[in-house]
Amino acid sequence: MRILKPEIAKARKEKILRWVVQQFVETRRPVGSQMIVSSALQDVSSATVRNIMKELEEEGYLYQPHTSGGRIPTDKAYRYYVDYLANVQKMAAQERQRIEEQYDARVNEVDNILVQTSRLLAMLSGAAGFVYTSNVQDQRVQRLDFIPLAPGMILAVLVTQSGAVRHWPVRTGYIIEPSRLRVLSRFINEAISGLTLAEARRILWQHVQSGHRDLAGVADLAAQVLKDIERPQTGDELYVEGIGRLLENTTEDDYEDLKQMMRVVEERERFSSLLSEKMTDMEKSNQKLSVSIGSENELKELKNLSIVTTACRVGDKTVGMLGIIGPKHMEYTRVMSLVNFIGDLLEASMQNWSVLPTGGDEDYE
Repeated sequence: MRILKPEIAKARKEKILRWVVQQFVETRRPVGSQMIVSSALQDVSSATVRNIMKELEEEGYLYQPHTSGGRIPTDKAYRYYVDYLANVQKMAAQERQRIEEQYDARVNEVDNILVQTSRLLAMLSGAAGFVYTSNVQDQRVQRLDFIPLAPGMILAVLVTQSGAVRHWPVRTGYIIEPSRLRVLSRFINEAISGLTLAEARRILWQHVQSGHRDLAGVADLAAQVLKDIERPQTGDELYVEGIGRLLENTTEDDYEDLKQMMRVVEERERFSSLLSEKMTDMEKSNQKLSVSIGSENELKELKNLSIVTTACRVGDKTVGMLGIIGPKHMEYTRVMSLVNFIGDLLEASMQNWSVLPTGGDEDYE
């Protein structure tokens, strides 16, 4: 009897495991040894394949729903498959270019950048896409800038030290000279840089009420901006799109899982808490891409679903994350590439908004 070298036997077993996972993802049907022999390993006997599949079942990678039928992947098999793809998978340059063009077209307005990103993820994946950023109220201020949009209209842009950006229009009802805006911006940033929002508000109100000379002519603008900053936010920013698309493509077996997922997403605090913990773990481990499969998800409602996420960083700070929620039999090759690539696009957009003009008057003209 011919004895295979251990590395050859290991490679054969892994090839069979990958083929079973891929075949199940594509067909949603249990995979039998005869199917593998006829399609994947034509030079190997059915008996050998059956023995290998039995080993994989004993090792926890496969299980057999019915004694007379084929086998299907376990969470452990999906994990192996995902880790394998992470090392070898690349997205085609043509598709990357197409996605980048679609992204640029959809996020050309800063107010829509997060919701449009989640919609694009959903559209391209056929699953549910999400974008999550932490609440700026809990962070320290890096800078506050004012950019003229039109006569009597200014865009206030608040950037935190973690790279999060909050922006909103401010109506003044009159034209403010660029030089005054520059003085105001410089004065405010010297006073509040590095403070929490609560500390920054307190310091700025003291200057407004004292009639500080650098606020001459723009004190009412400063007061209005302070009131805007004080408006309570609803917590972390979470945008989820594409649940309806998931329902359209689901099978009867998946329907209950998706109902459970919808319940979690609707309870935004629970889902936000899960994402917040995941973001913290990814930042501590300096991890860029994360895939949670089935039982690896902390919420029991997600035990039959997978979440593919990527961290969004500005500089060395993790400021948010985006990802896709879908069935365990999702096409991991494409989904992981998609999440990674759109994450890079979102990071680039965030970076553009965290580096704002601070120069002379020409910056404001």
